Amino acid sequence: MAKPAWLQSQIDDRARTADALGAAADQMNTCRSIAAGIQAEGRDHTADPQWRSAVREWHQMADAHGIDDHDISAEVARRR
Repeated sequence: MAKPAWLQSQIDDRARTADALGAAADQMNTCRSIAAGIQAEGRDHTADPQWRSAVREWHQMADAHGIDDHDISAEVARRR
């Protein structure tokens, strides 16, 4: 028996949100890696254009899908 359209829509929305959360967590990890590499060289990562670009992309992903930064941080922590 097929699921009602409203139920399938909610399932699809949750799947898209989970995918977006995973992608945003991956991007946050990229930011952390970039920052760690820069700091290992004794430089301030906040002035680095590559780090800034990665952070901007992470925030855009979160905003586009309505995901809170704290939820992304929790997903990153869960993956460790």
